[in-house]
Amino acid sequence: MAANIYLAAPFFNDEQIQRLQQVEKALIENTSIDNVFVPMNDTNAAGLEFGTPQWRDLAYHEDLAGLTNADVVVAVYDYEAGYSDPGTMFEIGYAVANQIPVVVYYQQHQSVNLMIAQGLHYYCHQLAELSVLNFMQLPEKPFTGEVF
Repeated sequence: MAANIYLAAPFFNDEQIQRLQQVEKALIENTSIDNVFVPMNDTNAAGLEFGTPQWRDLAYHEDLAGLTNADVVVAVYDYEAGYSDPGTMFEIGYAVANQIPVVVYYQQHQSVNLMIAQGLHYYCHQLAELSVLNFMQLPEKPFTGEVF
């Protein structure tokens, strides 16, 4: 048996999409993972028009189902000059509230918001680590840097 992962990450520009795809690739290579749910790829199978009330309702409920079915949430922390993706922050908060372990991947490895630092189960800043981490027996690894 392997883990189901929900990959929470912003995908609003080319750099974020590239980072998301790199993380997804590392997770797919991991033998302790069975499935990776990626909202950018795995929502709106119905092909509804972006931004419509029907699309919003569908995307929201598909994302919540993905979160609820996850064994672990992997969140790409993409903090830029006072801005974090609110969707990713919601997904982290939902996971913590529902006792789903959160792995935070932060490529820049700088200071992290206090609530994220305290809520995560495992902190990582090396992409290669995600491809070998045992998600079925996930160890604890706190964030030990500066918080704000």
